[in-house]
Amino acid sequence: MTHNPAPQNNEVLRLQRRLAKSDMRRAELEHLIDTGQAFQRSVLAQVEKAKAELQKLNEQLQQEQARSDKLLRSIMPNSIAEELKRNDGVTPRRCENATVMFADFVGFTAKSETLDPLVLLQVLDYYYSEFDRITARHSIEKVKTIGDAYMCVAGLNDDPASTAHVIAAAQEFLSFVAQARPPGLDAQAPLWQIRIGINSGPVSTGVIGQERLSFDVWGDTVNIASRIVNASTPNEIRLSSSSIDLLTDKSSFAYCGQVNAKGRGMIDLFCPA
Repeated sequence: MTHNPAPQNNEVLRLQRRLAKSDMRRAELEHLIDTGQAFQRSVLAQVEKAKAELQKLNEQLQQEQARSDKLLRSIMPNSIAEELKRNDGVTPRRCENATVMFADFVGFTAKSETLDPLVLLQVLDYYYSEFDRITARHSIEKVKTIGDAYMCVAGLNDDPASTAHVIAAAQEFLSFVAQARPPGLDAQAPLWQIRIGINSGPVSTGVIGQERLSFDVWGDTVNIASRIVNASTPNEIRLSSSSIDLLTDKSSFAYCGQVNAKGRGMIDLFCPA
């Protein structure tokens, strides 16, 4: 009987086909795995890139917020700035024993007519920057500058020593202006001079404006302080009796005349003895 190899050959062929299909499927599976892993790597890379971009944007946002906060606190007291951030508005306040100081430069109008505008701005910035540092050291709030006049206030937080702080700051103002020569000012030109007026009493405070915010202080106390500075002599400090009354130690001040305050009559003035 002759052996027929056909069934065996057929079986071999079937096995070969199955192996070929298996190899194809394995290759397809490996390709799918490779593609999936590549896709996963791509997604992870995109996620990491997006995270980095978000982190960068967050850092930029924080920097911008810090700059905005710094700007806000530079134009109004911290407590007012915080209230404005929380409530998008500020409730007007009245303070019964605030102390207001005006400091202005003697002969500023004549100087402004002869000095180059850029030099004039540089000189004012030099003086006002130091005034800002002095007031900050004494917990005094800068209100604003009006041309050559620098206005600040203390006692909005009912500090009983606020008037003493204002007087100490005023004395530092005088000392600085008497000794410092601003950059840009001619070496042969005389040093600038200031006069200072201080008054104490009730004031109202608040923030005005929507697009351009401005912290301000109002009341007769402010008007009288302005009158006093106009009546002061160069390189001297003048205080009202209202300010003297708030001092614990009054012995170092002497009576030095009066000023007529519109609607209030004659106001007694005092100066450091």
